[in-house]
Amino acid sequence: MRRLVLAILLVVSGPRLAAAEKLTLDQVIAKAIANPRVQMAQEDVGTARARLGEADAGRWPKLKATGFATVSPEIRCIDPTCNVTEPQNFAFRFSGFFGSIQVDVTQPLYTFGKIDHARRAARAGVAAQKALADEAAGDAAADAARAYWGLKLARELGGMLDDGIEEITKAKSQFGERTDISIQDRQRVEVLLAEAKAQRAEAMQGELQALAGLRAITALPDADIDDDELAAVQRTLPNEHTLSQDVARRPQNVAAIAGVTATEQLAAFQRAYYYPDFALVGSAWGAKAQGVDDPPGAFANDPFNRFGAGLVLGLQWAFDPWTTKARVDRAEAEARKAKAQANLAAIGASYDIAMVTSEARAAKAKVDATLEGEKSARTWLASVLQSQAIGTAEPRDLADAYIAWFQMKARWAQAVFQWNVAVVRLGRAIGEYKAGS
Repeated sequence: MRRLVLAILLVVSGPRLAAAEKLTLDQVIAKAIANPRVQMAQEDVGTARARLGEADAGRWPKLKATGFATVSPEIRCIDPTCNVTEPQNFAFRFSGFFGSIQVDVTQPLYTFGKIDHARRAARAGVAAQKALADEAAGDAAADAARAYWGLKLARELGGMLDDGIEEITKAKSQFGERTDISIQDRQRVEVLLAEAKAQRAEAMQGELQALAGLRAITALPDADIDDDELAAVQRTLPNEHTLSQDVARRPQNVAAIAGVTATEQLAAFQRAYYYPDFALVGSAWGAKAQGVDDPPGAFANDPFNRFGAGLVLGLQWAFDPWTTKARVDRAEAEARKAKAQANLAAIGASYDIAMVTSEARAAKAKVDATLEGEKSARTWLASVLQSQAIGTAEPRDLADAYIAWFQMKARWAQAVFQWNVAVVRLGRAIGEYKAGS
């Protein structure tokens, strides 16, 4: 019946279905990891890298250039030594142009660790943001798995109910031809059929909701999943011996540890302000005014005509121990807070992995148990259908067999869904999913 329905749908709406993109689980996860939420986290990595570049730039020379151009005043020397000029002060007399330029270059030599601490803090910030981006990728993967397997679950249940409705309808017709069936038994079949139809409507609702979630996660308006049957995936669960390694790989834990490093380096950065900075400072300058005479002598202060250069060892020290101490205290408090957060993240990662593992173990046990139960219920139902085909089955037997099969099939499908989603969640918990991959 299901193959017939699929064939009819392909014939009636073949072009539209052909345009839909059929995705595997890996493809759904890949598209989910490329969604805007993960992209935002990756842009935070780019921001952190820019901060690292800014910190690295502190090692290199800083260049400052100042220049201007304007009209030149007209100032002439009256005596050979140029002690007296005309005019002696300001006057509205101009001749030619006046231009000046000065270039200062400062090369840091020793800053008592300010630059090194800033670079280490920035590198730790990049590592933290990378881990947080991976955490966002893991969240997206888990959401993708729920949408993918939820859609398969809804379609599996829908197909099961379609088959059941078809068989119950056929049995109802056959029971109607028999004279040995009581009114109560006929109504029992009617109730069974109504219940199957009601559950089919719920399965259809679940399918549409899962499909909408899939298309939202993948950002593809016509996305759909492959036609593979619902089945339990293969995965070896972690044990207590590998728990510490799994906790260490958890992106949230990695980010917290990197955060501790960053805050410790920032505290050291603030402590370095108790000490001065040493730098090599070079300057070069030049000015020329066409309307101004250049006085002879090295000691004459002539701002209009001058050229020179210099190189000095400089010291810069803004000595403010009270403000520096307050900043150090604040940075050290942030470092202690980051350590507490890292401890909390490790506890949370351990708890999360333990919970996901326990859920996966329980789901796997349910899969094994319900699979056996579904096989038994299917055998039971098949025997009833055979008896019904030759006219010896009772409506009560048919109802009991179908109810048992519906329940076990649904519980098996739900257990497979829980197991498959738990597998992806376990991968998320131990950092298997990476942003940008």
